Amino acid sequence: MAKAINWPAEFRDEVMGEDTEALRCAVRLGTLYYNDRYWAPDEVVDIRVGHLKIRKGQVVGDLKACALKDLSAEDLACQKRSLRTIPELVAFLARTYQQPVTPETVVTVVYYRNLPLVPEEVEVQDDPHM
Repeated sequence: MAKAINWPAEFRDEVMGEDTEALRCAVRLGTLYYNDRYWAPDEVVDIRVGHLKIRKGQVVGDLKACALKDLSAEDLACQKRSLRTIPELVAFLARTYQQPVTPETVVTVVYYRNLPLVPEEVEVQDDPHM
């Protein structure tokens, strides 16, 4: 199974409707992904929603580790529509990971571009752990 960037089910329609031009980013708590360089520049990964593959994406550039409060305006603009402020990201990450999150919490940022949708591959259950 390919590496993936996974989004919760609430983002299904947004991921389905995204273009292939805009730069996107996802944040993950901590620095494990950053320290291990889990995603590599130009790597093609699955973009998943609720663990179901929606489309492919291509990692753009290197990962970044920083406190949430240090995310740039460009980083926030690359987020999902409901996650474009620090308070929105703090609430989302606390809810998703079920742990305390503050603006000082360190995250890993991965940048990517969506590849075109392939209709027959959308929402395929191919994760043997599910």
